[in-house]
Amino acid sequence: MAHKDKQRRRRDKNSYDEKEANEQQLQPTVYIANPPSMDGVADLSSLIHLEMNNVLHNVEYRFCKMARKSPYTSVSTILLAINPYERLPIYGQDVINEFHNAQKKGRLPQGRPHPYGVSARSYMRMIQRKCNQSVIVCGESGAGKTETTKLLMRYLAMTAAPSTNTELIVEQQIIAASPILEAYGNAKTVLNNNSSRFGKFTKLLYDVPEKAREGRILGSYLETYLLEKSRVVFQANNERNYHIPYFLYHGVDKNAHHTLGIVPPEQLYYANQGGTAQVAGINDAERFKELAESLRLMRVDDDTQNDLWRITSGIFMLGNVCFRREGDGFASIDPTSKQALLETARLWNIDATAFETRLTTSNLKARGQNIVRKIKFEDAATNRDSIAKSFYENVFLYLCQRINAELYQTDEEDIKSILFIGILDVFGFENFWINSLEQFCINFTNEKLQQFFNYHIIQSEQEEYIKEGVQWTELTVPNNVHYLDLIEHKDYGFFKLLDSACKAPQPDSEALMQELFNRHGDNGCLKRVTQPGSGQARGKPKSNGGGNNRRQRRGGANNKFDGFEVRHFADLVAYDVSKFLIKNMEAVHPDTAKMLKKSKNVLVQEIGSAGPKGRKKKSVTAVFAGGIKTLMKNLHATEPYFVRCVNPNMQKSSTIWTESVVEHQLRCGGLVEALKVLKLGYPTRVPYSTLYDEYHGNVTNPLIKNMGPESFSTALLIAFDVNEDDYELGLTKIFFKPSKAAVLDAIMGQAGQPLSVAQNEKITKWVVKKRIKQMVGSLRAFLELRKRVRLTRAEARWRYAGRIAALLGGTVLNHLDIARKNIIERKKKEAALGMQAFFRGTYQRSKYLKRIDKVRKATKMVWICYRRYQDRIELQKWLDVKVEETRKREEERRKREAEEARQRAIEEERRKAAEAEAERKRKEAMAEEDRKNYEAKKKQEELERARAEEERQAKEREEEERKRLDDERKKAADAETQREQERKLKEEEERKHKEEDDARLEQERDAARKRIEQKSLTLQQEKKVAESEEREERKQKREKKIKSKRDKRRKAEDRRKDEEEEEYIKTNFSEMVQDSDEDEEQDSDYDSSGSDSADPVLSIAQQLKQFEKIAATGQLFLKYTGKRRRKPQDRIVKVSFDNKYKPKQISWGSGSRHIDF
Repeated sequence: MAHKDKQRRRRDKNSYDEKEANEQQLQPTVYIANPPSMDGVADLSSLIHLEMNNVLHNVEYRFCKMARKSPYTSVSTILLAINPYERLPIYGQDVINEFHNAQKKGRLPQGRPHPYGVSARSYMRMIQRKCNQSVIVCGESGAGKTETTKLLMRYLAMTAAPSTNTELIVEQQIIAASPILEAYGNAKTVLNNNSSRFGKFTKLLYDVPEKAREGRILGSYLETYLLEKSRVVFQANNERNYHIPYFLYHGVDKNAHHTLGIVPPEQLYYANQGGTAQVAGINDAERFKELAESLRLMRVDDDTQNDLWRITSGIFMLGNVCFRREGDGFASIDPTSKQALLETARLWNIDATAFETRLTTSNLKARGQNIVRKIKFEDAATNRDSIAKSFYENVFLYLCQRINAELYQTDEEDIKSILFIGILDVFGFENFWINSLEQFCINFTNEKLQQFFNYHIIQSEQEEYIKEGVQWTELTVPNNVHYLDLIEHKDYGFFKLLDSACKAPQPDSEALMQELFNRHGDNGCLKRVTQPGSGQARGKPKSNGGGNNRRQRRGGANNKFDGFEVRHFADLVAYDVSKFLIKNMEAVHPDTAKMLKKSKNVLVQEIGSAGPKGRKKKSVTAVFAGGIKTLMKNLHATEPYFVRCVNPNMQKSSTIWTESVVEHQLRCGGLVEALKVLKLGYPTRVPYSTLYDEYHGNVTNPLIKNMGPESFSTALLIAFDVNEDDYELGLTKIFFKPSKAAVLDAIMGQAGQPLSVAQNEKITKWVVKKRIKQMVGSLRAFLELRKRVRLTRAEARWRYAGRIAALLGGTVLNHLDIARKNIIERKKKEAALGMQAFFRGTYQRSKYLKRIDKVRKATKMVWICYRRYQDRIELQKWLDVKVEETRKREEERRKREAEEARQRAIEEERRKAAEAEAERKRKEAMAEEDRKNYEAKKKQEELERARAEEERQAKEREEEERKRLDDERKKAADAETQREQERKLKEEEERKHKEEDDARLEQERDAARKRIEQKSLTLQQEKKVAESEEREERKQKREKKIKSKRDKRRKAEDRRKDEEEEEYIKTNFSEMVQDSDEDEEQDSDYDSSGSDSADPVLSIAQQLKQFEKIAATGQLFLKYTGKRRRKPQDRIVKVSFDNKYKPKQISWGSGSRHIDF
């Protein structure tokens, strides 16, 4: 496998050398200018000579020498946009209306290349072809990409049908997204005052039903790529940071500066390194007003905006925090910058002590334990800058998320009716003196787009040839596969090697270089270098310029340069590999996220803790490569248009034209390759009307005087001895092959002069020969027609005779066939009768035998049942006799025992009563004796009373004794009565049991008789039921089978529709689909820190206290689509409150997406 890879790379290297040789061969040695009449043509493809010098001359003429400056030129479908550096009167509403009116008629103004025309053409093709469109805007910094993109989007947003009849909020939000992104993503550079430092792909979504002639705009979706985070902490000379800190200082009311932490940019280390706080042509105060209004359109209210300003001010205030070296070499906060630290903590609403700890320490997780590690003095500034860059990037991504949540509302039921026009504003090719990972990723993107550009330019050229009806050989698409193999190899591409190096225990750039050249050392586009600046590198530092800090950041002479050189499609670029590993591992540290999540500011919590939860973070290049993969997938699903933006000079002047600067950009932008494609085909072309107009007035030869433009032009080529193999005739043009432009020059050079005698003779000879050929051809055609007429007549006669013979033969064959069928039918009938008779006899005999067997078994069963019944009666009689005898014996025994027990109980009761009476009398006697002794001492009256009392007591005792005897007699009588009742009840129960047994036996006999009688009926009924159930079961099975088939067909149809819908979404809206490659790309994941970020930070009670603020700020919710592989859609849900803190409205979008309480 490795040997095959080496052979393939050698072939790539040889093909690359051949390509360079072909480029040198195709470069003209002599500059041949086009006629002056072609100066300033709107389409470069209409030029006779397409060399670079002619292209530059025509573009310069349109830009500088025409009565009205024309910064736009087309090359077939490519728009070449020169930055005019001034506001021209060609962008107003009247121009939009002109293009829109032409668009409604299905055509565009001729000879008017313009960004509005590109947008109109893409919209027309989207409606007509029901196909997604894309516009790729490329160019270096300062070429006007941002403004061109805004013009493209402005036209589409202002001319599309509104989302409703009364509201234009969606269109306003689409336009309002640009000021937000520019404030946080654009900056002043050396080449451009408003340079986009990120790439973005904006999808404008339309609802286009099947037969509609107009699309209704639904919203948009924004994807961003590779924000230049390093600009947050560093700017070169004559550059400044992102616009936002300057907008805040000049736009926010001065009274609010202290509250929002806004200070002059000159006092911020992060904002004054370039030495340029003011930018010509940018009014910071007006731009801030535009930014605030745009945020309001995105439902970001003033309170949330103030929180956003505090976060932004805190990021830039963080740069003023300095460090000092302690005795042990570690870092601590410099007391002079303590106020900056406190101010940053106040703005972010976090604990200042925890913030200071985060700036001077970091956590590592080893064997399940957190280890606090102090940060060295040399790494303290890098740690601080990392916090600022990652937090700023999260702010930028939060704004992008808010924009998408407002505008990406795909609520349509028919997803296939949703189409989009994608506008790509991407960074141009970069080659500086020192290039790092940012330039590597930028140039990789340009290589991918260059490959895409080359393919589609050849395709558009092919469409031109097909349109003109030209026969030609298919051209080979120029490719840069050798470079793409270096970067995108599945197993050991550069991004894979870089991520592997980042996961090493001690990442080392030297190990990365060794692995890179071990794997790709024989790749023809890779070379190791020891000094910066390859190809046409810009920004070479002066030998005595810059301080130590800047040289350290930009790779000055004090550091040894170690890097590699890559041969790109546009130029050679040398990359400094020293910072690749650090920049690739940049991410929000878990300690920082935990600190920010503890903030009392809701927006700080939301933005600071943003990022993937529960999984390892991906590297910068892994995220970038995934984004570019999705981007290219989106572009390949569209019909593309290209806009090449060009910077005319380095002075940002509206009048200066620097040809070398323009030429360099055209080569880097791939326009030279496009011209080469034209040159490899039919680069020189001239319309028939041009030759006709130049020569027709001076021609006196009557043979060609009355010819049309096409025949007239062909006759001129004959007059000038042009070989027929050197040109092709199209429908409206003559196409000349390469190196045949001189022939056309000779023809055009004699324009206005009469033809010579020799030329007239050639034309006469050609016309005569042509007419002779026409006569001979007519004669041949006559003979051929005569031959075919005779053949046709012979065929007609043969068809008549053959039809009669066929009818006769067919009749005989039909009779024979009928006789054969009758014989076969008779034999089949006789055989069927015999089989039926045999079957019926066999069936009847089998049925009779089965009936006999059933009667025999039934008789036997009846006899057995009768015998058992007789035995059961005899057994019952014997049991009754025995039971009666046993019952009598038991009754007599129970009576004896009961009588004996009663006598014993009576005697025992009498004995106990006598004992109790004796005891009572004894006690009474003793009591009486004591009482008498006591009463003897009293008076005589008391003795009398005592005797009376004694008599009364005696009477009571007698009464009690009498009552006791009556109770005993009564109890005895009751017991006798109870025993008599029990005996009667028992006898009654025995009688009932006997009657029940008799009744049960009688019932059993009756049941047996009934069973015997009903058994035969039951068998017949069961047979009928079984047959009925069998028929019903067969019917149910048949219905179930039919239903199953119908369900399968319905499910298959639903599954097919779902698969078609999923495939459509996967192809056209990949952002809605779950990333299925995440598991495959786990190699790109790395653990940025061992700190556990899943610990809870704020309790539920603390969050409830902030509920009103959280609800008013807006929270991200996910609207699930019901599909397994469909991503949920973001929705920012907000609750607004009145002055009394009562909920007033809940909203999840603009327009009608709200509910009033």
